[in-house]
Amino acid sequence: MSKPPYRALRIVLGFLSVLMVAGGVLLIFSSKLLIARLFLHPPEAEISTLLLFTLKEMGGFALMLSVMLFLASRDPARNVAIIDALTVGLCVLTVTPLVSFYMLDIQNIYPGHLVWGRSLIRLGLASLLFYLRPRETHSEPVGGFEEWILNCANKTGVSRVC
Repeated sequence: MSKPPYRALRIVLGFLSVLMVAGGVLLIFSSKLLIARLFLHPPEAEISTLLLFTLKEMGGFALMLSVMLFLASRDPARNVAIIDALTVGLCVLTVTPLVSFYMLDIQNIYPGHLVWGRSLIRLGLASLLFYLRPRETHSEPVGGFEEWILNCANKTGVSRVC
């Protein structure tokens, strides 16, 4: 039985993998000035050493996620769990910035339309991944079980299982 092609899903997962590598490397090797530029020039007191430390750890997580996405892009039918986890993660990341935007006082630092825009993009990407994910899995016996039964029946000359 031939494998169904998942060309669009493979391209999306590969693109996300490359994007995560770039973001992870950027977060790991960035300086305080670059972080200030990425966060739209917040007040100097808002960028602490703890924030920089946490961002560097998040860069490591981004690299870890990029490896998982790369492996999932090679064979999406066998790695449906990774695709589902990414879809659920994007749905969670759709809601959390909106909650933070209304619970914390960041309206002065970060514009509201950017928070909503990011959330809508994440929700769109999650729905695209859900639409493209493999629907059916073709399961086969593990370890050549059918061949073992046939060989066993041929050796004994009996039609029953060994």
